[in-house]
Amino acid sequence: MKNIMKSIWFEILHSKMLIRIYIGMIIMMILTGILNVNIEDQLSGASGMLVETPVMTYEFSLFITAIIVGVICGEDYKDKVANYEVLSGHSRISIFLARSLFAIITSSVLAVFLSFIPVITGTIIGGWGGHLEIGDVIVRQLLLFFPFIRFAAFMAVITFLVKNHFVMMASGFFVMMSGTLLIDILHDTQNSYISLFNMNWLVSYKGWSIYNVDPVQGVVDYSSYNSAFTSSMVLQTIFVSLAVAAFYLFMGYALFRRDELN
Repeated sequence: MKNIMKSIWFEILHSKMLIRIYIGMIIMMILTGILNVNIEDQLSGASGMLVETPVMTYEFSLFITAIIVGVICGEDYKDKVANYEVLSGHSRISIFLARSLFAIITSSVLAVFLSFIPVITGTIIGGWGGHLEIGDVIVRQLLLFFPFIRFAAFMAVITFLVKNHFVMMASGFFVMMSGTLLIDILHDTQNSYISLFNMNWLVSYKGWSIYNVDPVQGVVDYSSYNSAFTSSMVLQTIFVSLAVAAFYLFMGYALFRRDELN
């Protein structure tokens, strides 16, 4: 497994495709933070940006996750690299675990890092603001790692099924574009049952808002939000995500074990 992971890492560095795509995503997330932060309202800042557009922290990360998993698990089907790994003495389970685990962990870490970019950018440009507690937000953002693991594991299963990394890129783009629409249509999207809903649960902040009419300033809004996380949120996010990811890995290996690698 160790040698296979080293060869995968060498391929990524040699091709430079994933590196360029990821740098492009970082630039896009920086621009997203700049364009969405309210620099005129010091109370709003980056925390106000997160309250108003919570999906911005993970929707682009879904796309990059699908790309990374698709390339690591599916790109080598076109030149039969897996055949050579089998012929060189590697067991199928070692090949599967090396590729799938490397893809899942790497993509999840990079996805979480990407989710912090607009937060950092917004804080630099407009300050943090006063809507949310920064410590609570950091914990919630770090917890995104677990639903990303689940999503990446699902993408790995699909990759071993379709055997085409370009299809996975298209799938990631579709999930990214349709995820926000799905959350807007459905009401109960704050749970741990589906990875996308779990992410939405982690980045959604409940609050209340009232307004007052000032003779000089006009209508003045007053808002308060609760950024605290519960033990139920943490435990469900971790255990459900790991259990579902393990199931996806089992299903993926069942497909890969019977694959003729053609």
